[in-house]
Amino acid sequence: MNTEKNKQDLEEQIKEKRNEMIAIAEKYGFTDEETLKSSQELDMLLNKYMRFFRKPLIKDYPQFEFHVNNEKYTILV
Repeated sequence: MNTEKNKQDLEEQIKEKRNEMIAIAEKYGFTDEETLKSSQELDMLLNKYMRFFRKPLIKDYPQFEFHVNNEKYTILV
C-alpha cells in the first residue's frame, strides 16, 4: 500500500468536496439540505483522513494484562 499516494488522493478528495460544498452553499444557502449533505460528506472525508494518518497512541494497541505475586504487568501485543 502506497501511503503517500493514499494521502494525496484523500487530500484531493477533501479539496474537491470543500469546493463543491462552497459552490452549493453560495447557490442555495448555508442551511439548505444539499449544503448540509455536502458538509457531512466532507466531515466523513476529514474524519477518515484524521484516523488514517494520525499516530497511534499506546492505549490504542491491544494489551495483555497478568498478575504475578500480586503485581500487575501489562504487555503490548
